[in-house]
Amino acid sequence: MTIQLAFLLFVAVALVGWAIAELKGKMSFTHSEIEKEEAEEIEAHQRANNFKEMNLHDLIKNNSTKGYKAV
Repeated sequence: MTIQLAFLLFVAVALVGWAIAELKGKMSFTHSEIEKEEAEEIEAHQRANNFKEMNLHDLIKNNSTKGYKAV
C-alpha cells in the first residue's frame, strides 16, 4: 500500500510541477531579437522559393507509403 501511495504522490507532484512550468512559460515567454530576425529571414527565403505549406489533405495525397511500388 505504501508503494502505491508513494507512486500516486510522485505523479501528483510531477503534474503540479509541470502545470506550474507551463503556466510560467506562457506568461513570460518572449522571442529574442535574434529569433525574430531569423524568422523574418526564413519567411523571406520561403517567399522567394514559392514555398507552400501543405495541409493534412495535401500531405496524404502526396504521401508515398506504398512500399516497393513507391520506388
